[in-house]
Amino acid sequence: MEAMKKIVEAERQASSLVTEARVYKTMLINKTKKRAEEQAASLLLNADVRCKNYEEETTAKIAAMKEESSVSLKKIEEDINKQVSTKKAKLIEQLIVEVKTSDRSS
Repeated sequence: MEAMKKIVEAERQASSLVTEARVYKTMLINKTKKRAEEQAASLLLNADVRCKNYEEETTAKIAAMKEESSVSLKKIEEDINKQVSTKKAKLIEQLIVEVKTSDRSS
C-alpha cells in the first residue's frame, strides 16, 4: 500500500510539474511575443523617422537645385540680353554709317 501511495504521490507531483511547465511555457511565449511586438513598433517608429528625414533632405535638395537653376537661368538671360544689346548697337552704328555714306554720295 505504501508503494502505491508513493506512486500516486509521484504521479501527482509529475502532473503538477507538467502543469507548471505549461504555465511557464505560456508565460515565456507571451513575454517573447510582447517583446517582439515592442521591437517591431520601435523599428516602425525608427523607419518613419528616417523616412521623414529623407523626405526633408530631398525637399531641401530639390529647393536648392531649383534655386541654382533659377540663378543659372537668370545669368543666361542676362548674357543673352547683353549680346542682343551689343548686336543692336553694332547694327545701329552700321546703319548710321550707311546712311551717312549714302547721303554723301547722293
